[in-house]
Amino acid sequence: MNAGTLLAALRRPLTTAALVAFGAVAAEAQVFHARDLNTEQYKRIDRAKTVVIIPLGVLEEHGPYLPADTDGYIAEHVAREVAAAVARKGYTALMFPFVPLGTDAMNEVPGRRPWPGSFVIRSQTFRAMLMDLVTNIAEAGFRKVFVSNGHGAPTNVRMLTQVCAYFNETYDDGYMAVLGGFLGPRVQSPEAAKLQQEAAGLLSPEAKREQGGHADIDETSIMLFLQPHLVDPGYLEAPENTWGMMDSESWLGYLGTPKYATAQIGALRLKARCETAVAQVCAVLDGAVPKPGPIPPTSDASIDAPHKAILAHDIELEKKQQEWIAKKGLK
Repeated sequence: MNAGTLLAALRRPLTTAALVAFGAVAAEAQVFHARDLNTEQYKRIDRAKTVVIIPLGVLEEHGPYLPADTDGYIAEHVAREVAAAVARKGYTALMFPFVPLGTDAMNEVPGRRPWPGSFVIRSQTFRAMLMDLVTNIAEAGFRKVFVSNGHGAPTNVRMLTQVCAYFNETYDDGYMAVLGGFLGPRVQSPEAAKLQQEAAGLLSPEAKREQGGHADIDETSIMLFLQPHLVDPGYLEAPENTWGMMDSESWLGYLGTPKYATAQIGALRLKARCETAVAQVCAVLDGAVPKPGPIPPTSDASIDAPHKAILAHDIELEKKQQEWIAKKGLK
């Protein structure tokens, strides 16, 4: 089987017949989608042996070559792989629908809003929404919750950290964490490290020098593997965009040089993310990782100027909304 055939095979969802062939039919039977179950089916779920998985990613511009939901496609893929691994360990995986809400889009860092393709909510709204959701999940009897998060912006991660701490400190027998290393625990996976090394070996010295951090070689590569029809072919001629360009009209919304991306690199990078997430969940289920402790206090000194500006903009939006509510006599 050549590389192209292998990539095509990896992209296709496994059929029931394929699952049987891989000895995974039992795992398939233990992966449930929250939106598909009725009340009687929910009653029959063993809460003590169930892991809730929430895919999360903001709709955020990823430049002219990638879709706004790039983070979501990645988060959902990782969530599916984790759900299958959870089922193989004899647990039930309860998959929630993808939540396309978050805060702190890349274009907000230089204060450029609105920006085509970015649809964010206030950071406090994001935190409150997730707190409400996981409270309902806990009150329904579920105690193990993992968020498959594709959006690693600082403010977004800060809010997620606080939500996980709220869950872990409110429910003594509860455990909530974010998959993939944005938040603890950072479980080591030798297989993931090997895959990352292999992917790095496919990059030229020029490509390594021009890595950026947003809609760059890695994300473009992953999307070439996951959803190649959504990648604009113009990426092959993409000029380098740097942090220093973000304040100029020439900035295109990404960082780095996507032109070096390949589906082969994407397959390796994505597999490494999945291996890391699976290792993390399995370690938790095996009791090898303790519950995270209380979060440290956040000081003004720990927040850089661009993200202080994002928080200030959130306050302005809240004031505007509250003034309208008060004017209408609403509560």
